[in-house]
Order: sequence, then C-alpha cells, then structure tokens
Amino acid sequence: MITKKNIQAILIVLTTALLYWILPWAIKLMTNEALDYPFTYYSSINNQFIQTVFDGKEMKRVDLEGREYNQDEYDSIVPMFNYRQLMQDGRLPDTIKGVAINPKQIQLNQFFFRCTPRNYNSRSVNLYPMYESMSGRVSLESPDDLFSIDHRIRFYEAEANKLKQDKSRLFQTAMEKRGFQFPVQWIAGNPSARKPYDEGWFMLDADGQLFQVKMVNGKPFVKNTKAGEKIDIVWMKTIETANHRLYGFVFDCQQNVYFLSDVNYELVKLPIDSFDLKKDRMLIMANLFYWNVTVTRPHQRDLYILDNNDLNRVDEHTEFHEPNQWEKIQPWIFPCYIELKSYHSTYIFPRFIGWSAKALLTNGLAVILIIGLLWWRKKQRFSLIQLAYIMLTGVIGAIAVWCFKEKQQETKNIIQLK
Repeated sequence: MITKKNIQAILIVLTTALLYWILPWAIKLMTNEALDYPFTYYSSINNQFIQTVFDGKEMKRVDLEGREYNQDEYDSIVPMFNYRQLMQDGRLPDTIKGVAINPKQIQLNQFFFRCTPRNYNSRSVNLYPMYESMSGRVSLESPDDLFSIDHRIRFYEAEANKLKQDKSRLFQTAMEKRGFQFPVQWIAGNPSARKPYDEGWFMLDADGQLFQVKMVNGKPFVKNTKAGEKIDIVWMKTIETANHRLYGFVFDCQQNVYFLSDVNYELVKLPIDSFDLKKDRMLIMANLFYWNVTVTRPHQRDLYILDNNDLNRVDEHTEFHEPNQWEKIQPWIFPCYIELKSYHSTYIFPRFIGWSAKALLTNGLAVILIIGLLWWRKKQRFSLIQLAYIMLTGVIGAIAVWCFKEKQQETKNIIQLK
C-alpha cells in the first residue's frame, strides 16, 4: 500500500542517490587537473629515456638526468621515431649499433599497439565480415555477407537479410571437425577492410581453446592454436604488422601478457609486471631495436624497454603522479560516490566507486554533530530507521532526511495557521 511515509522514503533515497552523483561531479569539475605524463621514447643512440615536456611556455626535450636537447639533436638521438625527418634532412645514419639502416627495414619492424579498459569492457554487435584472405588483390574487398556466432555460425546475406545455408553449413562442419566446441565465448579480430592483410578471426570456444578461423580461396580455414592448453586465456586483441611477426596480444587470468607468434602460434610472454585489463592502459611503440612498452596504472606509469629480437628487458622507468585535489578530498568526505560514465567502459549505468573507510569515520562524526545541533536548535526528533539510514549514508543522507523533515514541518505549520 502506498502511503505518504513510503513516498517520503522513496524521495529521500532518490535525493541521496542524486546528491552522491551531483556533488562529487561538481567538485571534480571545479578541481579538475588533467593528468598528463610526458611523452617518453627510448633512444637507440645513447640508450636513455628522452621526454618531451611542456613547462608552461615552450616544449622541452630532456633526458632523465635533466640534459636538454634542441629539435635537431632530439631528431638525431631518436632516429627510429623521427626517421622521416632525418631522411628529408639527409641525416639518417647508415648504421646504428652495427645494423645497416634503411627506411624499408625501419617500416617492417615498426608498429603501434594500444590497449585500454574500454577495449576490453566494450562489446560489439554479433555481426562480422569474413574476408577472403587470399584474394590476390592489393586491398581487401568487403564481402556481401556477415556472420554471427554463438551456438552455431551463421552467414547472412547483407542486403536481403537471408540465411546462407550452404556457407553456414560449410563453416559449421569445418569447425566441428577441428574440435571447436560451441558456444563461442568471444571473438577477436579487425572488422575493417582498411588493413594490409587479413588473418580472419580468433575465437575462444567453450573449452577455453583458441582457434583461428578465416576464409582461404572461398573455403574455411580452421586451426586450433593450442594456446588454451598452455594458459587460461581471458582476452585477445589482434594487430596487423608489416613483418607479419605476430597475430596479436593475449591476456591470461594471472594478468600476464603474451604475443601470439606467426611461427606455430607460439606464445611469447612479455617481461613486464602484471597488467589489469579492467584498469590499466598499454601502449607499445616497436622499432628496429626496441619495444617501448608503456603501462599506465591508476597512480603510476611504468615504462619497459624490450629488445626487439629476444624481448628481454633492457631498461625500465617508473613515474608516479601526485594526487590531485579531488583525490585528496574524496577519501575524507565521500564514503563512496556514483558515476554514470567511466573512462573504462562505453556503457552508461550507475557505478558505486571510491569506497573509503576514512570517510565513514568523518561522516559518522559529522552526522552526530548535525543531529545534535538539529535536536538542540529545533527540537527535531529522528526515528530509529532515519538514524540508521543517516549513519549508513553519512552527511549526504542526513541532508536528504533533513530536507524532507523540513518540508513536512512547513506543511504542519501551514495547516495550523489555516
């Protein structure tokens, strides 16, 4: 039965939720300080980290020892990053570390890979293109059908939205013969036709086995990579590199990162610390000599330099950032707060984050003080349920309860005057 008390309780809860969303949002907006780590690249000339920093007036290029470089010097000490400029200036060295240097060799070994929590937390529509991997054409041609996969694989004609039974049966049979166990857990690949070549799709089956599925000369190519027999695979992100060295990067449940080699699907573990798919960001800038691996965590950034040949760790550097105003205030004021949007996901829904035991203590003391003042000045009485609610939700809950008690008291006063 709906009563005034029930409506009042609902309004108090809704007001509390709104305040837990609006107040932190407003404070974060007023105390906004952009976290911006300097761009850092490892020099293959002097084997040092070189950073590009902005001091408020101009861009400066410095190493970790504080030595400053002008633009031409910077181009020269990071030739793998600025090789086009060096070529234009006629300053590209003939050899570096005893290795002959030419633009084609640089391009073959260069790639950029980025992984963010949004990549992992986002989900795509269950419709994917299956390109012809051996078309003989320079560029890929978009097929006239799309496939979906769950308990079965089905191909649909895009224009007519009709099931292509023969093609669906052909791929279904091929996958079952290769030992693929339906339903599929997830699928990884690049749906864009704007890529240098196609390696199809990588699919994790119901048994945790990772399969490669693609179309070669109009026929299905299905192969078990055997990676699932070595590690517990959580996720994979594919990449196309000029030298065809790897299919992509694989993440396991122990927060390790591997790359899946094009040589017999060999798993090669990256010698970096743990990587949390849900919170951390990764950027890999690879060149002829080194992989610059940057892992940005909630409160620090770790840089790892890996040898391009054997992927052994050559150097490393860690940077910490000072807490901004919001990070200093929040643990003492809000036991938690609500966010609808997140940098870690493309989904919009209420999230309770920032849990803090310190705020529970400060809120408890503040609530006792507020209730005492209200009791003394206005002789207001709170029910046991209201007191329990206030102790649970803190100052914001006390504000919500107080607002509606004030409204209730005003209504009584108006009735008495009439």
